[in-house]
Amino acid sequence: MTAPGPARRDTSPNILSAVRKLLPVLLWGAVILWCFLHRDEITAERIAALASGNRLAAAVLLLGLFALKSVTVVIYVGLLYMASGLLFPLPVAIAVNLAGSAVMVSLPFLMGRRLGAGAVSRMAEEHPKLALLRDAPRQNALFFSFFVRIVGCLPGDLVSMYLGACGLPYGKYLAGSLLGLLSAVLSFAVMGKNIYDVTSPAFLIAAGVEVGLMVLSLLLYRHWRRNRTS
Repeated sequence: MTAPGPARRDTSPNILSAVRKLLPVLLWGAVILWCFLHRDEITAERIAALASGNRLAAAVLLLGLFALKSVTVVIYVGLLYMASGLLFPLPVAIAVNLAGSAVMVSLPFLMGRRLGAGAVSRMAEEHPKLALLRDAPRQNALFFSFFVRIVGCLPGDLVSMYLGACGLPYGKYLAGSLLGLLSAVLSFAVMGKNIYDVTSPAFLIAAGVEVGLMVLSLLLYRHWRRNRTS
């Protein structure tokens, strides 16, 4: 009588678990690839036309695009802010933009939090600019989160992920990030509201404010980088 061989291990649960983990990644990858291939067609007007008709559906669609923006650089966030201005009354557009910004900065932050502190050094090695954030855990979390958004010269999704991995308190990080993005939220919403009259005082003032802040952010970034690397 022969001895029974080792029992065969049922691999079905492992396969199903792997499929469940890979499927969202594949779906996101397909969406990102589509956006990349059609990046020249992604404009504020096209986004607004796609979302027009039902304000609730439009808001949900925009929030989904903000979520997509958090994992890809294909979509310029200014287009989403402007699309809100095209679709909604200004107070509603600002509220939608703030909600979308919260989604946009939260998803990569929470991903970084899940990766943990062990990912900090690896991320800094892969993206040397992130080394500028190495003292983040010792800083005032609210002000530091506000400052890096105002500077705005580092990749936003990587910054969020890095700060999450560093263990910054989420509440202070979110509040500081939204304060840092507030000027863009307001100015782009106003530009979107007046996009069909680019010579109007409202559009010109909003555009001037945004250009001025871009110049200021570049100067702040250069000063900050010089102090950090000296």
